[in-house]
Amino acid sequence: MSPRHRRLISDFKKMKEEFSEHPYISFEYEGEDLPPEKYFVYYRNMKGLRLIRNEGQEKKELEIVNEHKIEIYLHADYPRLKPQCYILSGSFHPNFRMASPNDICIGDYWASGETIIDIIYQIGEMISYQSYNVTSPLNGIAAKWAKENLNLFPIDNINLRQGEIIISLTDKNDNTV
Repeated sequence: MSPRHRRLISDFKKMKEEFSEHPYISFEYEGEDLPPEKYFVYYRNMKGLRLIRNEGQEKKELEIVNEHKIEIYLHADYPRLKPQCYILSGSFHPNFRMASPNDICIGDYWASGETIIDIIYQIGEMISYQSYNVTSPLNGIAAKWAKENLNLFPIDNINLRQGEIIISLTDKNDNTV
């Protein structure tokens, strides 16, 4: 069994463990062969932005959307090279291309130790503007808009990483920091 095939099996097992009961994230996969090479990931009840394109109007508007769909393709060079990620539901974000192929920039650098679980959480955090990069954007219009509207972020501060412990510190007057 090749290292790539072992990784695909490991990814599939981890996906089932992590997202089978997740309140915001679910997934499907393409084909009947296991382990899959293509996943469709759904984010529910999580705010993101989409550009409304009204015919005949110069001014475009943004709307808040709560449902999002992405595709992750684990190509033949994965995990040596980062997977190909695409936004299928449309999203207005500096790191999501709005024109075909609607790809998502998951970072300028890739380490094969990064997991598909990490990527799914990272993209969810990007959708909600908890994470974004305006210095090397795929969507210059969204990057310009983001720079001008920092006070609106995050669009949603939901914690997608269900198992993480959040620690709050208190000062000597019992005020949470």
